[in-house]
Amino acid sequence: MDKPQSTRRRKARRRVMVLLVLCCAVFALFLARLAWLQFAMADHYAQKMAEASSASYTLPQHAARGAITDRSGTVLAQDEAVYDVYLRVPAPPGTNLRETVNTIAALTGGKDVETQLAAFCSAVSAGELPVTQGLDSIGAAAYYRAGLVQSGAVRLAARGVRRWPDGTILPHTLGFTGPVTAEQWPAARAQGLAMDATIGQNGLEAAYDTLLRGRDGQLQINVGLDGVTREAVQTSAPVPGCTLVLTLDADLQKTLQTALQNQMDTLRTTKGIGAGREVRAGAAVVVDVRTGGILAAASLPDFDLSHYRSDYAALSADSTAPLLDRVCQGLYAPGSAFKPAVAAAALTAGIDPAATVNCTGKYFYYSNYHPGCLQYGHRGPVDLRTALEYSCNIFFYDTGRRLGVDTFSAMARQLGLANDTGVEVTAAQGRLTWSTDTNYQDGLTLMAAIGQGNTAVTPLQLAQYAAALANYGRKPTLHFADRAVQPATGAAVWQYEPAFTEIPGGEAVFGPIRDGMKRMAQTARALREAPVTVAAKTGSPQLADTLPGGSHYVNSVLIGYAPADDPQIAMAVVLEYGGGGANGAPVMRAVLDAWFE
Repeated sequence: MDKPQSTRRRKARRRVMVLLVLCCAVFALFLARLAWLQFAMADHYAQKMAEASSASYTLPQHAARGAITDRSGTVLAQDEAVYDVYLRVPAPPGTNLRETVNTIAALTGGKDVETQLAAFCSAVSAGELPVTQGLDSIGAAAYYRAGLVQSGAVRLAARGVRRWPDGTILPHTLGFTGPVTAEQWPAARAQGLAMDATIGQNGLEAAYDTLLRGRDGQLQINVGLDGVTREAVQTSAPVPGCTLVLTLDADLQKTLQTALQNQMDTLRTTKGIGAGREVRAGAAVVVDVRTGGILAAASLPDFDLSHYRSDYAALSADSTAPLLDRVCQGLYAPGSAFKPAVAAAALTAGIDPAATVNCTGKYFYYSNYHPGCLQYGHRGPVDLRTALEYSCNIFFYDTGRRLGVDTFSAMARQLGLANDTGVEVTAAQGRLTWSTDTNYQDGLTLMAAIGQGNTAVTPLQLAQYAAALANYGRKPTLHFADRAVQPATGAAVWQYEPAFTEIPGGEAVFGPIRDGMKRMAQTARALREAPVTVAAKTGSPQLADTLPGGSHYVNSVLIGYAPADDPQIAMAVVLEYGGGGANGAPVMRAVLDAWFE
């Protein structure tokens, strides 16, 4: 009995020992785990603890929009820094939120920040409440003087607002920027833009928005519930937009605007009724015939971009329509300035430039319709060059009738009239006269042959047309922008490549026309005495309004290029109720003096 009992005791002791060993092992593992958690993983769990007692939010960092300059670097549009004020929630340590709110209310002239703050806090646990926007440097300085920025209670965020050093330069063309609209949002979202992004809304700002806009950055902020900023991570850096360099010459632009305004003032004060006294508005454009670059473009009356928004109601109600871009969207009958297109169609069809038409002052081909010719400086047999020199209607009535309206209108379209000029901004298409027009009759062909009828084109198209004539039928595509460069390095990221459309004919077609236009320019003193030889063609299209004696008011239309034998620039001038084509000559002369002297 003793031996089995002894055996049982030994087994019991072994079981106790095994249990003790297991308990010690478990305890040792527990201590090891505790030590690992306490020391090896201390930083990890401290971070987890911090994350559990903090909040993160992302701040946009707006990229500066690129400037727009003229060909020489003169700034036409650029971003100016303004500041938006944000209240930090929760308040940083050492700051009193109520005192901060009261100070902000005083700085903003009594703005109800407290109500905004209550609504904000009910939606989020941490972040930044927008308080006020668009402060200039003086307004921003007030927040520094109050100590709100230094304490971290508020943050000032800089952003750019569009400014124009001289808002009267090219106001219709530069355009505006603005927030994304509801209609634009689907496309903007597809481009990765934020809902509050600022984009180009019209003009060159819209046409080159992708280059000008740049790319916004993002800053991720992690802040503790005690208001202490724990971490700020730059998730993406803002990239400023490119500088857009135009083909425009700012000095020539000012010269053109001044000359156009001065001539309108002169006509109003020195001319008689129907001779230009009633001039209402004007447009003029100068292009480089070698590249198609637009050197200057003026539309009067105009406006100042800097005051556009504040003056919009008055501008939109003005009967003279200063908001209308007459260069690109004004439609005018070209009058006799259309005659070179008819001449080009005739020469292309094989008509001899030496062949004559007898000018008797009236055209008697139709028994019941006898349009006339003023016979300035000519009568009797007239050839093509002489017809262009003295603007003989009879020659072009007869030539246009023999060609047919569709033939010479097709040539006019090839030369740029009532056709796409290629320009980057919104432009009117215009129209020509065709045999399919609902009001067509035989007499309409005669009117269309001297640039009237249903024909209406823009001054920009007239300038492209003049450039095509200057280039022996090589028509340049028109454009305002030359290149886009990086603001920091000046390296080009985009460069315009000049493009041309060839109209067949060469010297045989365009040589006689150039001769006639060169001779025509010599009949106008302002052009005859220019610093270089000029080729030009006037137009005096009739308007529907009649004078007391029954005759009609007329516009003034003038196209031309210079130097006549080695063209550099082409130009078009239109004066509404301007009293005849010759009245545009002083405007062209001012440009020639500025460019060539």
